[in-house]
Amino acid sequence: MTGTPNRLLLAAGALLLAVGCSENSLHSVKENLGPLGPAIEVDPAQLVFGRLVKEEVEVNTFTIHSVGDEILEVDGIWIADGGGAFVIADTTTWSLAPGETADIDVSFTPMAANENSAQAIVSSNDNLVPEIEVDLVGYGSVPELSINPDPYDFGNTYVGCPHDGDMALTNVGTAPLQLFEIGHAATDFTLTHDLTLPHVMPPGESAMVHMEFNPSLEGAYTGTLAVVSNEPLGTRNATQTGEGKYAAELSDHWELLEDPPSDIVFMVDQSCSMNDDVSRLALNFSAFIASLDTYTQNWHIMVANPDNGCNTSGLLTSSTSGYQHLFTQAVGHYGIQTTYTESLLTVARNMVENTDSGECNQNFLRPQAMLHIIMVSDEPEQSPGSWDTYVNEIIAKKGNASLVRLSAIAGDYPNGCSSADPGSGYYEAVNYTGGEFLS
Repeated sequence: MTGTPNRLLLAAGALLLAVGCSENSLHSVKENLGPLGPAIEVDPAQLVFGRLVKEEVEVNTFTIHSVGDEILEVDGIWIADGGGAFVIADTTTWSLAPGETADIDVSFTPMAANENSAQAIVSSNDNLVPEIEVDLVGYGSVPELSINPDPYDFGNTYVGCPHDGDMALTNVGTAPLQLFEIGHAATDFTLTHDLTLPHVMPPGESAMVHMEFNPSLEGAYTGTLAVVSNEPLGTRNATQTGEGKYAAELSDHWELLEDPPSDIVFMVDQSCSMNDDVSRLALNFSAFIASLDTYTQNWHIMVANPDNGCNTSGLLTSSTSGYQHLFTQAVGHYGIQTTYTESLLTVARNMVENTDSGECNQNFLRPQAMLHIIMVSDEPEQSPGSWDTYVNEIIAKKGNASLVRLSAIAGDYPNGCSSADPGSGYYEAVNYTGGEFLS
């Protein structure tokens, strides 16, 4: 049986004091110490388990002794810092009379390779030692995954300028590690690797995974890499962090005309994959007009989907009766010539070329009005010539580059999105004219 160091130290101090002040017998010394009250000891002070393989279990026991002269109330037993490797099956509270004992079973199943350690903590009404510890040590012959670095801090990264790096997956255990799944959950982090899963790694072997951080906005980002394997933990997670920053902030100032004129034309890809997008565009037209009216009521709007760029809506203005209905009909007008339906820069060029007197789009272009062409497609721009050829022809027809804006609602650039391929061609034309590129 092992005594408690604090209790022995206090008892030794009291004994020296008693010997220094009295020549009484040991019986008198005990009387000078006074009553012990409730007191606890544990035996042994350390449990050492063997070396086990995954899911193997070993049970060992320590004993609680009531060594005081009053009832010992054991009011709690728990495991500290064990990582799940050690378990106490019975956490019942006990009232132990002086001299009584209680046996505590502790089971061990390795959760890590080599040494697993923890402490069993026993709390009681012992005034000198309210908590007493039993050290627990066991050993595992199991696979164990290490992810390094963890956490991985990508630091400050400019929006639009990706930052990438590698993380090492290493078997630091003593048995083969089998990787089943490697996944990542976060916005603006992209995980890639060239492993064929499941992948077996002998002890000491490493494999690399690649992570790219590409923030789309300014702010803090956090991601989690999750690796599922045959190690006892099952799924091991690692954290990635990064901070999106803008390289610079610029302020532009314009003097705007009161109620400035705007000539706006919509061009919508008529392929079958666009059915749901066309419906949403039509449904949101009234919201678009409400927003436009806060800027100007001096607007012209057309829908021009055919190959020749001729409008199918008529010339819509704020005074046109039923313009909402006319727009809805025009954007969903299937069955027209659609050789260039996925080549909307060609259609846009043809549209402006047909704005002279006597042509199908006459009276649409006004000399001082902003020409804004809005193209909607779930495919890349596929005109036979380069995008800049068509954009420059549109600008030449308008006669003033500062009065031309091309915007697009298309697939994210450069990787696309779940429902659309990347809007290449449109993306470049939008940037060239200072328009808006929306997903």
